[in-house]
Amino acid sequence: MFIRIQRIEEASFAADQLQNPVNPNNVMVLGFYRNYVATAINSGYSKKAAPIYWDTITGKTISRRKWSPEMKSYADECLKQVRPAPYKFKLTIFGYILLLAVIGLFGYLIYDTVKPNPYAVESSSKLMEPMQGGDLYFGRYTEIDSATKIGKGAGFGWFKIVDAGEGSLLISKSVEMSSSHKPSDKMNSDNFEPDPISMKMILQESYPINLVSEDGTLEVSLTEKK
Repeated sequence: MFIRIQRIEEASFAADQLQNPVNPNNVMVLGFYRNYVATAINSGYSKKAAPIYWDTITGKTISRRKWSPEMKSYADECLKQVRPAPYKFKLTIFGYILLLAVIGLFGYLIYDTVKPNPYAVESSSKLMEPMQGGDLYFGRYTEIDSATKIGKGAGFGWFKIVDAGEGSLLISKSVEMSSSHKPSDKMNSDNFEPDPISMKMILQESYPINLVSEDGTLEVSLTEKK
C-alpha cells in the first residue's frame, strides 16, 4: 500500500541566549517540525509540532534528555507562535470513493435485512383468513406416540381442509410427504389420502397455524396457504 511520511519544518527561532549543553561555545537554533503522512486513502498532519534544538556548527541535534530547564521553557514559549496544523485528517478522492462504497454496501445489507418480503406478507395474510372446506395448506406434521408422548415421525407436505365446522376440522394429508423440507411448489398438492383426520386448532396467527388431532397423536403446523 502506498504511504509517504515527511517531516516538515514549521518554524525556527534563534537560541543565542541559551547555552549549548553539549558544546558550550556553539550557537543553537530551535526548530519546530511536524509529520505529514499520506496514503492512497487519506493524508494528514500531526497535531503537535515537535521542538528540536540543533548545533549550528556541527549540524547535529541535541538530545532532549540533555536540555536545560531554560531550553524547555523557551521551547514552550516559542510553541505558542507556531501555526496550527493545516488539517489533521483528509480523505483523498480514492478514499471518498472507497468510503461511499463501504457505506453503500452496509446500506444495502441493512435494507436487505429489514425490507419486507412481499411473499411472506401475502402468505401471512392468507393464513389469517377463516378456514373453509377445500382450502389447501402447506406445513409440517409430527406423529406422537400415544404412550410415551414422544415424537416418532415427522414430515412436510400439503394438507387439504375437508370440512371446517365450528370447533373441529377434518383434514387430509397429501399422498406425498417428505421427511426433509422441500419447496411447496415441488410437492404434490393434487392427491390426498381418502380418510380425513379430525383435528382441533391450538393457535391461528399470521404464522403459523397449529393444529392437533383429537387423540393427540398428530400435530400439524401450517405455514403457507395456496
